[in-house]
Amino acid sequence: MADSGFALTPAQREFLDTALASNYSAWVGARVAGIDRGHVRMTFRPRAEMLTPWNTLNGSVMNSVVEIPSFVALLTELAEGELPVTSDIFIQHVRAMPGDAEYVLEGRLLRRGRTMAWTEVTASVDGKAITYARVTKSIVARQ
Repeated sequence: MADSGFALTPAQREFLDTALASNYSAWVGARVAGIDRGHVRMTFRPRAEMLTPWNTLNGSVMNSVVEIPSFVALLTELAEGELPVTSDIFIQHVRAMPGDAEYVLEGRLLRRGRTMAWTEVTASVDGKAITYARVTKSIVARQ
């Protein structure tokens, strides 16, 4: 991701820091590798308890992990006080998910309306797509 000089607002930065420090995000260990308007690149390495008995990443874990880059890509376009809530998600795993690998998660904001937004996430290992996700978010007031 090229450096475009994009910077989060202080409110967006605080929201991101809070979200990444939450119990689930901290457990996953996803790290932001680059961020731009409507786009994020994150990485994570599966933990032992995320694996199947066959040493592959459990698909249900990936089903939830894609929520993180979806949120962060949309966060770049959120105003203070807005909260994105998932209202629909489509996930397709196209390859086996290795357990001992570094995953790259690319999140993109496809479209943002006043009360809805659409994102896509691709999870890859060694440059090969493993999972595709489309996430629809409702935008509500954060309390």
